Amino acid sequence: MAIGRIFWARRAQFEPYSVDGRLSRSKEVGVPYLEVPTHMDTGTLVTILVIALVVVVLLMLFRAAGVGRRRPNLRPLPPESRDRYASEWDEIETKFVDSPEQAVREAEALVMSVLRERGHPLTERDLPTEVQRAHRLGYASRDKTEGMRQALLHYRVVMERMVGPEDQARREQRRRELA
Repeated sequence: MAIGRIFWARRAQFEPYSVDGRLSRSKEVGVPYLEVPTHMDTGTLVTILVIALVVVVLLMLFRAAGVGRRRPNLRPLPPESRDRYASEWDEIETKFVDSPEQAVREAEALVMSVLRERGHPLTERDLPTEVQRAHRLGYASRDKTEGMRQALLHYRVVMERMVGPEDQARREQRRRELA
């Protein structure tokens, strides 16, 4: 309330001389009196709202795309863990023929175990996209068997990336042992 009185009191000090269509304190040089609009026209308001909406959408897209998110610093797996995970994975792949649903559940559990051991964050947002896709395919696909097959393939990609490459000879030897 006091600010309003000061404004009106100061406004009364100005002489109503017009220089180039603006009010001034004196006839010569001075600081022009500026009127501050008390309302916005519709065009300005719409422009501000559109700009705000574009900024919000861009922020959401950047967040969804993971821009600005740093990659997790993963710990290496010890060789014995690598061998254990590789042999468990081979068992899961052989189970898929007889019990695909159980194999997909075990594959998801194994992948999550590898991610946990390597120090990967396990929040839904931070999981690798292959894990998210595999989960959707395994549980929400119309064609159950094909969805589970695709899910197992996605889990395999994550396993190969997280466990690391294995030489072909060791893998074949372990498969022969399982058979």
